[in-house]
Amino acid sequence: MNEISKTLTFVAVAAVVVLLAVFTRPVLHTVNPDDLRGQPLYPDFKDPLAVTSLEIVEFDEETATVHPFLVKQVEVKGKTRWVIPSHDNYPADAKNQMASAAAGMMGLKILEVAGDQRKDQREYGVIDPDPKALRVGATGVGERIVMQDKDGKELLALVIGKEVPDRPGLRYVRKVGENPIYVVEINTSKLSTKFDVWIERNLLGITTWDMRRLWFRDYSVDELNAALVQRGDMRIAYDDAGQQRWKLIEDRKYEAGKWTTVKLTDDEELNTVKLGEMKTALDDLKIVDVRPKPAGLSADLKADADFANQQEAVQSLARRGFFVAKLDKRVELFSNEGEVRITMKDGAEYVLRFGEIAVGSTVKKDEKPKEGEEAKQPDNGVNRYLFVMAEFNPDIIPKPQFEPLPEIKQKGDAAPEDNKAEEEKTDEDQPPKPAEKTEAELKAERERIERDNQRKQDEYDRLLVEGKKHVADLNARFADWYYIISNEVYQKIRLARDELIKEKEKPAEGEQGKADPSDVPSDVAFPAEVLEKLKAQQPAGEK
Repeated sequence: MNEISKTLTFVAVAAVVVLLAVFTRPVLHTVNPDDLRGQPLYPDFKDPLAVTSLEIVEFDEETATVHPFLVKQVEVKGKTRWVIPSHDNYPADAKNQMASAAAGMMGLKILEVAGDQRKDQREYGVIDPDPKALRVGATGVGERIVMQDKDGKELLALVIGKEVPDRPGLRYVRKVGENPIYVVEINTSKLSTKFDVWIERNLLGITTWDMRRLWFRDYSVDELNAALVQRGDMRIAYDDAGQQRWKLIEDRKYEAGKWTTVKLTDDEELNTVKLGEMKTALDDLKIVDVRPKPAGLSADLKADADFANQQEAVQSLARRGFFVAKLDKRVELFSNEGEVRITMKDGAEYVLRFGEIAVGSTVKKDEKPKEGEEAKQPDNGVNRYLFVMAEFNPDIIPKPQFEPLPEIKQKGDAAPEDNKAEEEKTDEDQPPKPAEKTEAELKAERERIERDNQRKQDEYDRLLVEGKKHVADLNARFADWYYIISNEVYQKIRLARDELIKEKEKPAEGEQGKADPSDVPSDVAFPAEVLEKLKAQQPAGEK
């Protein structure tokens, strides 16, 4: 084949290739933005309960870091449960929160098409927060929301950008992997990355009117000298229905190597305001973060005998302010900021131990609330470790009071001396005798009392069993975690003696020496003119 023929052949082949490329290339259909208005953004997403996984990825421009947050359903010991994988699979109370978050994303409609070029993404704040693609100093980065069903199918994958100027409730958004930028009406208030929003908020589950005692153990740990520094020990009783709700049981201080009892002076009393604030804090104890505990703690959260030899676990505790000590044949845990014990009427005794300041928790100082969220008072950003466990205290459960059984005397039981003494008494000396019960009546009464006593014993045994089960359930919940609480909550719960005791309020000038008619015993008689003066001292409306 000559050169001309070869050239013609190459030209023909090239022409065929060009023709094939022309006829087989994908056809790009230009969509009129007006045709998209009013159309659903995700037409197949119709069931909020189908969502079993939610990932929220935020970008912090100040630190140029990406913060992922994930909530999903997983199988745990044969049961489907919500967990937070980004927090070591901590249990989530997410069913309702997830449904609300999904419902807020469902039914999004396209109001406008703001742009369809990649170069527009920075302007509208819809750049995907992908840590692999972002550069240092990146701006215009949005928040990525991905929802999946149980099969891992994406129901929604969206980048939420800036708010539309002067149009409240409208945001720029973009589907992940696509260029068009839309304007939609969207509520992001349920798309929270705050850990405490997705968990059971009342950690202890305490019903405070069931409290019976508080025990404040004021001590610290001297790490350098490996010593326990004791300062004080106070026990306070609580009765929600009592006339005096708070009552001091015991007050001791540790001085010169021994404990001494402290008595309240005439001008001292319990600080019921501080105790009331503590009660409220316990009633709704919120945690801000968690950390997994080391293995080796027993089911009731006490360290077992071999635990003290596990250096890695002991060091994990010590870094958080909790220390292992061998006492006789048992191993106890202490904390460098003391402990508080709360005893409930069913015998469950919560033990709260306070440790070191938690560095690097997920709470952001002065964090701005999202749309629809309530603004919170700024905290000082300090958080502290909390070690929680429960013990059973059977002494708090009243023991049954049994009715004594009547004796059934057999004939001839009376002593001869007794019979002689009875004969010597005249009728005037002897008080009237109650009618003696027959043997059958006494037997029936004994049987009734035995049934009542057994019922009391069974009720007492039932309370013991239920109290122990409650403690076991609590420890199963607390066993795996260090909790992190805000310094504000810590200061309300961990009270020292100078906070628990205060000076009695002195009566206002002119009030001293006045009698309160309600304090006057009802059996004391007064002249009429004195009663009139007492009545005149009562506030209006109380006469």
